[in-house]
Amino acid sequence: MSIGWASSLVLLSIIVSATPYKILVLTPITSTSHTNVFNPLVEALAERGHEVTHWNGLEIPSTSNSSNLRRLYSPNLVKINKEHNVNFNDRDSPLRLLFRVPKTVANYCKAIHEDAIFHQLMNAKDEGYDLILAEGFFNECTLLLAELFDVPFVYLNCFVPPPWLQFAIGTPFAFDHFPHSGLSFRDKMNFWQRTLNTVTGFLLVAFHHWYVVPIIDQASSRVLGVDKATSVLEIEDRHLSLLLTNTHFSINYLMPTSPAVVQVGGMHCIPPKPLSSDLESFVDGSGDDGFIIVSFGSILKGAEIPDNVRHIFMSTFARLSQRVVWKWEDKGILSDDAVPANVKLVSWLPQQDLLGHPKARLFITHCGLLSKQEAVFHGVPFIALPVWSDQPINSQKASDDGYAIRLYWNNLTEEVLYQSIERILTDPSYAEKMKQVSSIMRDQLESPVERAIYWIEYVIRHQGAPHLRSAARELSFYQRGLLDVILFFFVVASLTAYVFFRLSRFVLFSTSKRRWQKSNVNLKKQN
Repeated sequence: MSIGWASSLVLLSIIVSATPYKILVLTPITSTSHTNVFNPLVEALAERGHEVTHWNGLEIPSTSNSSNLRRLYSPNLVKINKEHNVNFNDRDSPLRLLFRVPKTVANYCKAIHEDAIFHQLMNAKDEGYDLILAEGFFNECTLLLAELFDVPFVYLNCFVPPPWLQFAIGTPFAFDHFPHSGLSFRDKMNFWQRTLNTVTGFLLVAFHHWYVVPIIDQASSRVLGVDKATSVLEIEDRHLSLLLTNTHFSINYLMPTSPAVVQVGGMHCIPPKPLSSDLESFVDGSGDDGFIIVSFGSILKGAEIPDNVRHIFMSTFARLSQRVVWKWEDKGILSDDAVPANVKLVSWLPQQDLLGHPKARLFITHCGLLSKQEAVFHGVPFIALPVWSDQPINSQKASDDGYAIRLYWNNLTEEVLYQSIERILTDPSYAEKMKQVSSIMRDQLESPVERAIYWIEYVIRHQGAPHLRSAARELSFYQRGLLDVILFFFVVASLTAYVFFRLSRFVLFSTSKRRWQKSNVNLKKQN
């Protein structure tokens, strides 16, 4: 009987895996790095036999020949996705970036809703999609499609979920030990840090609900031509089934989760491919000293770095015996004599191929989560110079774990940079720590892409998987934070203290009065 049961399970798994589904992937607002993360999942779903339609805001050089994958491309969105209105001067200014969000969301919604592809999708109700995958950052304006099609959707998130996404999916906040990305705190916080983490965490949820969501809802009403469209919060409540987050406990602070949150960090991490002949010749010529990789991501351009800071890098690199490959988009602003002989500037960097090269010794990075994952996956220690968003907290965690050094732009000097480089290159502890954390990251039962596919299919098989929904999703954010309970105890404690104070005064007054009366009686007797 046990053999028959086992055979049935095997047969069922074959049938389930062979069931094709129709999946719509929505990432119209994106970046090059985010596209690189999600594309392996999209192509793997198509190669598994599912019919996948992917609307991405940047053109994707496809590595898949699957006929099940249909790409939708909007040329009008390219400019928006290459210029996200952030630059080097926004470093250390999280509030300025936050207050810019409502206007940014309005611009993104306008671009999405005016695009021909969006209207094409709106009119495709008869496509019979089984599921929508939507990037959970600045793409909420696409979610009215989940309402129109009446299908479940899954959020794809490229970094640690912000408090409003944690709220949407019903995962615990745990502000006592889980710092949100707006602050570069550690998981071990003192009283004032925990207080600030809690207060700002709740304020971020309130800010999103009160200042961002109304903009999305108004945009949805305009495109549908109605007075009041279904709020994005209601759409999340009805149709949100799962959150796939590009995180992993090996390199992020431990995040309290629910079954509806699945960590798939490192989906884009792959073994290195051979370098181009000119790049291979350059790095191979470094000999035993090896080479250093310098890149500050796909959003921060090299040309935006101030001249004095660029001079610090160039003068420091000129002192090194290692060769340096630096992602620099605009060589036109540099004269040839400004670039040391051991430095090679390239407009596009095959970052993982370089990190996986046996002569890679060090990575100098902004410490975006994707670059951090790649460095850990390939086992290369790094120097972090965070600029904005989650980069400071990513840097803090890496520095705490001992496989990176965090530096600060405002305090950067040639000597600080040189000593940091020499420290990592000569102190074996950094490489040893990196080897340990890389081993932890790689030690997984299945690959992150396989895990993501399983849960996507799981949600479809179980009609949105409502059994994964946390009861916390029915609570308001002040209830989720037990603020009403805390207020109740505060009121009870205050009333108790007040009654005790009044009772004490009454007792003291009564006692004093009796003593005074007794004293008067004794005095009269003496007279």
